[in-house]
Amino acid sequence: MIFALSGRSLRSPLMSLRPFDFAQGKLRRESSALVLRWASVCAGVAFLILLFSCSLPKSTPLLEGPKLKNFEQAGPLTVYNRGNLFDYMNGEAEAYLPLGFHLLYVSIYRTEKTDSRMVLEAYDMGTLEGAGAILKQYTTEGGSIPPGIGDGAWADKGLVLFRQGNCFVRIFPDPSPENEVRPTMQEMLDLAREMALIF
Repeated sequence: MIFALSGRSLRSPLMSLRPFDFAQGKLRRESSALVLRWASVCAGVAFLILLFSCSLPKSTPLLEGPKLKNFEQAGPLTVYNRGNLFDYMNGEAEAYLPLGFHLLYVSIYRTEKTDSRMVLEAYDMGTLEGAGAILKQYTTEGGSIPPGIGDGAWADKGLVLFRQGNCFVRIFPDPSPENEVRPTMQEMLDLAREMALIF
């Protein structure tokens, strides 16, 4: 398409573009769209990572009120964190904090047969190593190793300790005046065995 006007020839603007110019323009548009799609995918993945990293921690069976044979919960479940652990155990808290302590769950359980009451303390130590290190601190002297309780257990003089996964658990007689019947060592071991199964 050539037009002549006053002695000059005019070409259509489309004629001045070579075929590869059209291809380059199309390629630029396609690559821009590809970059936008890639950015959208990256933003979506980043959002999912953020969402999962901010999700709630895994629930513990103690929050759901476990159903145990021959035992029932005899009081509310109290939860302590790193900020208020000293409210529950003043000097002793310093042993737990450096080993990865996360949460402490405290509750009282009573036996159905004798009505004796025991305190159950379950420490979420965050790692197997943290739970194992706490168990090791308490089991340096005397005592015995009862079989079949968690990943490791120890018992002595009215105290049962065990580790199951990231949890370190202590069971001992309830010191409150409401506890008229002191639990036997066998009752505390039975509670420990049942608790080890639910963690």
